[in-house]
Amino acid sequence: MRPYINLDHAATTCPDPEVIRAVCACMETCSANPSAPYSAAGFARREIRLAKETLAHMLGCDHTEIIFTSGGTEANNLALKQAEKRHVILSAIEHKSVLEAAKLYQCEITLVAPDKQGRIDPEAIEAAIRPNTALISVQVANNETGAIQPITEIGTVARRHKILYHADAVQAFGHIPLDVREVNIDLLSASAHKLYGPRGIGFLYIRQGIPAIPILAGGGQEAGLRAGTENVPAIAGFRAAAELAHADMTTRGTRQERMIETFINTLKQTHPDIIEIAAKSPRLPGIRSLCLPGLDSEEAIAALDLLGIQVSGGAACGSSQAGSSHVLQAMGIPEHQAKSVIRISPGRHTTEAMLEIAIEAINQIRKP
Repeated sequence: MRPYINLDHAATTCPDPEVIRAVCACMETCSANPSAPYSAAGFARREIRLAKETLAHMLGCDHTEIIFTSGGTEANNLALKQAEKRHVILSAIEHKSVLEAAKLYQCEITLVAPDKQGRIDPEAIEAAIRPNTALISVQVANNETGAIQPITEIGTVARRHKILYHADAVQAFGHIPLDVREVNIDLLSASAHKLYGPRGIGFLYIRQGIPAIPILAGGGQEAGLRAGTENVPAIAGFRAAAELAHADMTTRGTRQERMIETFINTLKQTHPDIIEIAAKSPRLPGIRSLCLPGLDSEEAIAALDLLGIQVSGGAACGSSQAGSSHVLQAMGIPEHQAKSVIRISPGRHTTEAMLEIAIEAINQIRKP
């Protein structure tokens, strides 16, 4: 396989070597079913508890409020299940796993559009509240633009009206500080593979006292909310990834922010017509969406791939769907611009030299 430069870490990340070691070690030492009655199962139960304590520490909550799932999609589905057949308020730029879950559970949906910078107005959320509103779901940060939402203000609105607030933090968890108590979040979704952990493991934080409804029935694991034998090796990997993310969150974020700003400024010297999406919004340090006028994004992605550069046009799970991004449509980005957008997301191991090569590649496919 030829070498490549991955600038699509928002889609997924390669498990860190420490994560891989943690997974392999757990597979060797924690082979018992955590629900079994004998002493060997205690090692598996201990691993689950330690992982929950690590994740809870990062969120400022209790470890009993963490429910492991198969990933962010299941966590979002479990959250939306709590409002089945009732009225929900969603941002129009939510991940498809939130939007489609609301339809699956026959919710009455009100969509709130963002402004042109990809931000949701808390006043618009409040204006959409009805007497029967059961849940508000607004993501922490958008997976396509990186725009960080005013979750504190939205949480205040939800708490004032005694409505559950769910925040999809799949893209944000481990990359920016989060404290569910401070921002009045009742439900929060996260996934390990966005922070150098294994795929197939995530969690839903459920505030203590919420009478949650499960989506899987069975043996009663995870406080009866997520039946099925726990994937202990993946849970161990999630713990390792979270510890690494927590330890270098500030330095990693500062470094990524500096590198990506240099990348964009250098690119604009040759291509001054490039448009930076959501440029005036606070954003995650590792995600930028750029419009390259006149260049079809699908063709650009394919051409860059041939040159060994991996980028995307938005959410990886929606890349096979026809039409431009629902996020860009909701932001009011004109169709001709939306079809020219690529997402750049460097990672922990991205170097300035790699970004320089990427600039050369973009110059090659889009002549100045």
